[in-house]
Amino acid sequence: MKGRFRRTSELQLEADAVIIGSGAGGASVADILTAAGLSVIMLEEGKYIPSSSASPVASEAFAAAWRSGGLTAAIGQPPVAYAEGRCVGGGTEINSAITQRADSDLVDQWRKLYKIENFTPDELAQYYQRAETAVNASLTTGPLGRATGILQQGGKALGWEVSELKRGQRGCKGANRCSFVCPSGAKQSMAVTLLPRAMDRGMRLFVQTRVAKIHLDKGRATEVIAQSQDAGGQAVHVRVRADLVFVCAGAIHTPAILRRSGLRERIGNTLRVHPTIKATVLFDDAVDAHQSRLPLAAVTEFMPEQRIGGSVFTPAVFGLSLAEDWTNRGDLMQHWRFCGSYYGMIRPRGVGSVRPLSGINEPLVRFKLAPEDWIALGQVLTRLGQAMFAAEARKVFPSISGHEGWTSPDQVHEFWYQPLPKRRTNLMTIHLFSSCPPGEHRDACAVDSYGRVRGVENLFVADGSLIPEAPGVNPQMTIMALAFRAAEAALSHSAQERARSAARDRS
Repeated sequence: MKGRFRRTSELQLEADAVIIGSGAGGASVADILTAAGLSVIMLEEGKYIPSSSASPVASEAFAAAWRSGGLTAAIGQPPVAYAEGRCVGGGTEINSAITQRADSDLVDQWRKLYKIENFTPDELAQYYQRAETAVNASLTTGPLGRATGILQQGGKALGWEVSELKRGQRGCKGANRCSFVCPSGAKQSMAVTLLPRAMDRGMRLFVQTRVAKIHLDKGRATEVIAQSQDAGGQAVHVRVRADLVFVCAGAIHTPAILRRSGLRERIGNTLRVHPTIKATVLFDDAVDAHQSRLPLAAVTEFMPEQRIGGSVFTPAVFGLSLAEDWTNRGDLMQHWRFCGSYYGMIRPRGVGSVRPLSGINEPLVRFKLAPEDWIALGQVLTRLGQAMFAAEARKVFPSISGHEGWTSPDQVHEFWYQPLPKRRTNLMTIHLFSSCPPGEHRDACAVDSYGRVRGVENLFVADGSLIPEAPGVNPQMTIMALAFRAAEAALSHSAQERARSAARDRS
């Protein structure tokens, strides 16, 4: 990627705007600001991983592109494992590139609950359209494979709505390595779409540069303080002065940066995720999920509260999933060609928190499920089991340690009538949001309706932190839409601020 910079001395930099993070939010902000002619510096903690050097080996790919190699979890009972990208392009490099809009009724609910200005489905449509165009949101042509067919078969047999999923793609080769960084560049991540465009307009991108804090003075963000490394691995201090500061480090690290900078009011108190429970499913006929794309259909009958879908499947990833209960599930490895990996996710009522820890890079993340979340997880797991047996599964193994698995559809109602075992249930998520909700409801919102941090004239949030609550769908399009919206608002606010300043100078 042209325009990457690594320096070997202390850096003092200036620009019209500085953006912290290069994922869906940061890249969208960069697209707006550079198109407006602003000089922009972007700081990214991770490395740049070009498609040509993306490793096919799971352990190497996870170490290169995933934060902590994928070993992160929110503390709770049970812990919820979560995934974050840590590379140029952020989470868009390791996600499945599924493109969905938030439910219109939910958007209206959020507008009313949080008192968000100019926040209706019609008003957001222009930003969604821009996001979808940027990544070429489209249905996949050609055969989708047996892994997708299982969801379609099961849902249809039960009379449930099943929807084919659009993705951000151009000429997908079906390598099934979405979680590893796409080897062909066909997945339209930020590293192959908006970031190159912004850099062609002059944006400077600094990689392997971790932001420590933002210096604040008299109600303004005056300087971003970061640390990089020189070619020999020595620490290099980086200071960036800018008129506009955008924090786009994701729903975990954005609140952590803000709190390290002394901003705490309602920041990092309302983390939401999509709690997800998985199942390993054994069939009599070969699925060969590794030979086709990840499942590109979902059971949408119960959305936005619940959704049933399928996961990326390779032998290595399958082995990792079995490792959570290898004693009881390890023998499935020899039957891996006959297996698939499917999940049920819910829109929770529980909330979590994010707190930075002195001297430690990773913040403390907590998440507590509400009682009704446990009921919903039992429901979606039951429905997942029903769909799998309707698709002629031989055995379904829910992601519950020590569970022997179900061998008939009569058994799947086990957790409809009784709660899941909290200590043995293994939950995960790849969707994180809501840690800095927007709006004019000052008792609930960390930032204003357009992402500006209260009390700081030129500091904005523009990433998954802004999604008011869990949307029940893959969040990338909503992240991009809200980031476009925040960037446009910041430009307008900055112009008004300059006009006021000029008027004061004339008087």
